[in-house]
Amino acid sequence: MKINNMIAFCVSVLMVLSGCNKYDDSALWDDIDKSYNQLTEIKAQLETLTAQVDMLSAVVTGGAITGITANEDGGYTVRYKGADNEEKTVVIASKDEVNTAPVLGTKKDGDVLYWTITANGKTDYLKDVDGAKIPVAGRTPAFTIDKDGYWCVNGNPLLDADGNKVKAEGKTISVISKIETDGAGNAVLTLADGSTVTVPLFEAFNLSLFYGETEIMNRLDIEGSAVPAVVSYVIGGPAADQTIVKAMRQNGLEAAVNAADKTITLTFPEGFEEGSFAVMVVDAEGNILVRPVYVTDKAAVPDYYGIKTADDMAKFALAVNTGAPLKRFMNEEGTVVLLSDVDMTGVEAYLPVGTAEFPFEGVFDGQGFAVKNIAFKTDVTSQLNAGIFGCLKGTVRNLTVGAEGDVWTITGKCAAGTSVAGVAATAVEGAVIENCTNNVSFDFQAEDTKDVLASIAGIAADVKGLTVTGCTNNADIHVKDLANTGNGGKGLQLAGIVGYARAATAVSECVNNGDLSAPAGRGGGIVATLDGSTVKNCTNNGTIEDDKFGQYAGNDSAYGYKRMGGLVGGTSGTTSVEDCTNNGTVITYVGCRTGGFVGHNSGNLSGCVNNGNIFGLAAHDDHGAGWAAGFTTNKDNIVNCTGKGRVGDIAQKDTPEAAPHASYYNALKYQYLKRFDPEANMLDWDADSYYETEVTATKELASGLKLTSYQWKNVPRKMHILEIDLTSTALDLTTAYANDIVPNPNGNENNNNGFKIRETLSQLCERKRTEGEEVFAGINTGFFDSNDGFARGMHIEEGEPVFVNNQGVRNSLVNHAWGFTLFTDGTASCGKKEFSGKMEIAGKEYEYFSVNDTIVRLGHKTYYANLYTSRYKEVPHADHPELVNPLSKTALYVVAKYNSGVMTVNNGYAEATVSAIHDGRTTALDKAPYLEAADEVAIQLTGDNAAEIAAAVKVGDVIKLKADVAIDGVNKPIYTLNSTMFQFLKNGKDNTGSLADNSSNNTKFDPITFAAVDQAGTKVWFVVVDGRQINLTDGVWTSMGLKAYEMMQVAKRLGAYNMTRFDGGGSTAMWAYSDGAGALVNTPSDAKGERSCMNYIYIRARK
Repeated sequence: MKINNMIAFCVSVLMVLSGCNKYDDSALWDDIDKSYNQLTEIKAQLETLTAQVDMLSAVVTGGAITGITANEDGGYTVRYKGADNEEKTVVIASKDEVNTAPVLGTKKDGDVLYWTITANGKTDYLKDVDGAKIPVAGRTPAFTIDKDGYWCVNGNPLLDADGNKVKAEGKTISVISKIETDGAGNAVLTLADGSTVTVPLFEAFNLSLFYGETEIMNRLDIEGSAVPAVVSYVIGGPAADQTIVKAMRQNGLEAAVNAADKTITLTFPEGFEEGSFAVMVVDAEGNILVRPVYVTDKAAVPDYYGIKTADDMAKFALAVNTGAPLKRFMNEEGTVVLLSDVDMTGVEAYLPVGTAEFPFEGVFDGQGFAVKNIAFKTDVTSQLNAGIFGCLKGTVRNLTVGAEGDVWTITGKCAAGTSVAGVAATAVEGAVIENCTNNVSFDFQAEDTKDVLASIAGIAADVKGLTVTGCTNNADIHVKDLANTGNGGKGLQLAGIVGYARAATAVSECVNNGDLSAPAGRGGGIVATLDGSTVKNCTNNGTIEDDKFGQYAGNDSAYGYKRMGGLVGGTSGTTSVEDCTNNGTVITYVGCRTGGFVGHNSGNLSGCVNNGNIFGLAAHDDHGAGWAAGFTTNKDNIVNCTGKGRVGDIAQKDTPEAAPHASYYNALKYQYLKRFDPEANMLDWDADSYYETEVTATKELASGLKLTSYQWKNVPRKMHILEIDLTSTALDLTTAYANDIVPNPNGNENNNNGFKIRETLSQLCERKRTEGEEVFAGINTGFFDSNDGFARGMHIEEGEPVFVNNQGVRNSLVNHAWGFTLFTDGTASCGKKEFSGKMEIAGKEYEYFSVNDTIVRLGHKTYYANLYTSRYKEVPHADHPELVNPLSKTALYVVAKYNSGVMTVNNGYAEATVSAIHDGRTTALDKAPYLEAADEVAIQLTGDNAAEIAAAVKVGDVIKLKADVAIDGVNKPIYTLNSTMFQFLKNGKDNTGSLADNSSNNTKFDPITFAAVDQAGTKVWFVVVDGRQINLTDGVWTSMGLKAYEMMQVAKRLGAYNMTRFDGGGSTAMWAYSDGAGALVNTPSDAKGERSCMNYIYIRARK
């Protein structure tokens, strides 16, 4: 029954009004009183209804009435048994009037007796959710009241005859109003609706039980269980002399029948509170009657079940540690609960709950309460464990240990395995600690000698197979003097959450806010030693230090005494630390292995972030501080982690702003060049320090054109930038296809590695210079299909659309919808492009779909018109005749010669005169027409439009062609365009969020070439960054590439307003001519050197 909603309402009203001092709340209290009274009525009403329905169902279904006793108030006490022969009682009050509440009754339909419901004067059968009538002899209806205060039966709304829900209003609801015998061995039950039900009376014998002079039915209350209790019995009825009495179902007590004395003697175990037994009576005819009796020792049953006081806590610990029953401390669900904060004032000698022999195995729920005012003193010489729980095998949840200022003092001499923690000193496999908080700090004065393992932690100290989740340590824990100088499994383990975590212990969603220090051993904000276990989604905010109080001051050899990390001191075995954050400062005074994550690491770290400052003495090459770790076993141990904060010498701890920022060079202390993979991790991409560079070379190549090379300071990265002033009258920025051929295949099945048939950037630039162009510099540009020799996106050269993919390909190249565009007005753009091709033949306008695209190899029915020029060579490389660009022999070809210059983009129609027509539609052509002259153009036509055009056009006709390209919706004449991928900086804002998380632009540090443009569009930066040059095997870091966000930041810091990327990886190349010679500026990443790309941009002297 859900009656708590009304209580919650009352409480919420009081909370809202509690701050209103002048409010007259008398009316409110009257309403609350009425509400509680109504709740009381409804609850009693429901219990009465349920009891009577159970009885009627039982006696109709093979049971019988075993006795009827009239009560003083006019009602009846009825004893009955069901088909299981178990005798029960129910009280039936006589009611003459039922008011407006629903009335249950019965009615036969055929030979079956069904329940009925009468409400508002109308009677109908009681029905289940499927609308079927409910028989009295069937499933007993279960009545409840829903959250809105309506009656429900079997979990569904109780409906009256009109289909309306019936409100539970605190009025009487009744099933049976009267019961009497008919003189024929039956009992007649008159129901509240006036109907009657006749059921058999069981008259063979009856049973009466007495405790002293008091008759008992199903319950016996005793006062004390130290001596036996004697219950006498009387058997009445015709078959009384033929009966046998037995005691059965004994639970928590022993019951012995003495047939001669007609008594049952009950004996009780020590600590008895509650138990039960049953009396079974059987006669010669096989009639059976079973009377269950529930026995309670009123003297032993507590006033409450749970823990409220320090005395309760002591008794609970004693019960657990001796294997005694714990019912006294449990709620109805069997969970040990705190009922309030437990005040430990005055308690010095605290007994932890659970031992190795008797660990606590149940569920303990602190319910958000605290064990506080702790000033315990524990001598570990005689008591190995100190914690609220000594040994845990069960679950502890929602417990707070201590309050601010509480201190637990630890003295004596440690033995191996000494464990000290706020919640649990030790825990074994299967134990769980969740949503607990520790506020008590430990004053550790105990002696811990060399190689004697001792563990101290805020939540749990020395554990195996423990699950810890959602816990917080707020306490500072400092160990000042320590004789034990071990740094491994026999050293002192100190942590905010778990000291020594072994055997698949799992720590997650935990936070340490406490400051921790110990001069030796292992220390971590979350875990000291992690062995074969995991830590996930945890955060350390505390300061972690080793020799804070100067025990080893000036001792240069103490570096080996400690392993320390912001998260974990040391890892071993199969371990993982995932998605954790260290915000705390970590300081080593002795120069030990120290890390923002882990001091000494042999496990796997992934997805972690260090925001803390890491300081340490750096006297030894294999020891000291790193933002990730002091030491890790191999390069694969640390991945997808981010280093922030600073890493400096111990002298800089008080002036952290003077310390170096986190960099790839200070991620580890020991052999970072071989054991830390910079390409698998990140730094703070928003920090100015990340982008600090040193100029290694600079050269003005021409007026308005400057080349600068950079070495990044905190990242192994080489960057080269061409800065171009588009207002310079000395410069011309143009583009070219390799070998000036398109398509330009090299048949390498797209296995690119160095030079392959097609010319490289260097070769193109040198050729152009040989041909008389004064080329100053060049870069690689768009993505391409190397095998078949075409670009992934259009190519506009000196205004001419040299290459345009067919419409189907353009629609599919959603990642290549952008382009670097130079307009004829001298401004540049990085925006999206949209192509439209039109032609006018015989006065009618048609669409064409591509220029110099491989679609003309076979022709296409949907994309029926496609252009090609003299750039489309049948054999693009004479020394490789196996590489061919075929043309379909079954299409219609219209060849024309431009009348006044070739078609250029966004300049309207260009006219051309038809010079030849080749029709292979009916009879295949022996050879399709390849063009030789630069001012010629051919149209390949197929399908119905080919037939229409063939009938309308003839040699000598003038046709018109135009190409329009909108850049971000703007159409103006274009001089140069190369397709690009994405736009990471858009109108001055970061646009990298448009990328999918798994985009390679986000996941790989690739060599890269990109273009950036200022807001005016008159300054351009071409940026090349080398990459894939991190050799961990040899420990040589040369250069790593960029990811999308870094590209955006670099462009923005240059002063750009928009930025888009070209092809990268092995294609990345920059060439420059300086001091009488041209050469590559960068170092391409392909093993075979500079790659044969498809198209390039180069800067030359203006013609």
